[in-house]
Amino acid sequence: MKQIRILYDKYFDFSGNKLTLGGIQTYITDLSELCHSLGYKVTIYQMGDSDKTASLENCEIRQVIIKHADYQGFVNKVSLLIDSNDLVIFATDMIIPRKNPFTNSLAIQHGICWDMPRSQARATILMHLIKAYRNYKISSRIKSVKSLVCVDYNFINWLRAQSDSIGTKLIGIPNYTKISEPIVKPQDKINIIFARRLWWYRGTRIFTNAIIPILESHDNITVTVAGEGPDLEYMHSKLDRYKNVSFISYESSESLSIHADKHIAIVPTVGSEGTSLSLLEAMSAQCAVIASNVGGMTNIILDGYNGLLVNAGDEKDLQNAVESLLNDTTMMTEIANNAYHTVSKAFSHEKWKQKWTNVIKTAIHE
Repeated sequence: MKQIRILYDKYFDFSGNKLTLGGIQTYITDLSELCHSLGYKVTIYQMGDSDKTASLENCEIRQVIIKHADYQGFVNKVSLLIDSNDLVIFATDMIIPRKNPFTNSLAIQHGICWDMPRSQARATILMHLIKAYRNYKISSRIKSVKSLVCVDYNFINWLRAQSDSIGTKLIGIPNYTKISEPIVKPQDKINIIFARRLWWYRGTRIFTNAIIPILESHDNITVTVAGEGPDLEYMHSKLDRYKNVSFISYESSESLSIHADKHIAIVPTVGSEGTSLSLLEAMSAQCAVIASNVGGMTNIILDGYNGLLVNAGDEKDLQNAVESLLNDTTMMTEIANNAYHTVSKAFSHEKWKQKWTNVIKTAIHE
């Protein structure tokens, strides 16, 4: 049986006997399930402080002793444990080593993460040189795999601007969502949701500052903040005084259900975003979405058709977009319906599986 080996720094928490949390971990789980369904044996290798093994329904997990972030050492050690004909998948391009010993390997690129806003004080010649060196390292690293699966076209276009040719096949497979059944939304009030990890770069502070004047001028709305993270306390400090604001936490499997009774979903990321799962899940639940114009979100939203795009980091722009939907519920409903049709046709889990099946079968038979 042909084997597929997936490499990542930490997928499974052996101390807690559970999967670690994160979008890449969810991606690995779904990819393992697909590979297993195609008849391949899947082994996931991760770094740790001891040799350990665990078995899950669709894969085996093997932890090898290696220092954190020593990706070259990690890959070299795994290369001694597997057959040279096995297909190796780097779960993120960040762990592709400088010297790749695998003859048949591909990697997954989850979106640009170096587009975060920087202070003007750091915009120096030295910083530009550092960025240029980093860009060179990224391009050089990618050259060592046969194919690179990219979750958005933002990265593909960025790479084209950096290098004429790297010899690696670039394959666009956007992120995905399960498709909800059509939903009838509540009619008595308009429900707004912010559902994602509560980190500043995910737009927690932009959202908070933009939603306060809306809460003070509209009494027929509710706002739900769904998630956990470092900015939870900040958001509580600003929003707890409003009785129509609630805070909840949820598992990733519950995302569609927590969006089901919501009319508007806001995804105001300021940087580091691929084809956002939060955005796609909200669209699948027939929410009218407002997203910032960063990363892979511009591969999903046609402004004014299936969502509204706002300038990243612009609180006033975001506030105006929310107001426009509150003041025109016909437009809100049209955008929500178009969002649902968009993900059904272009970003479904089934379509993702079909594209990955082609990639895997091609790589296996090369």
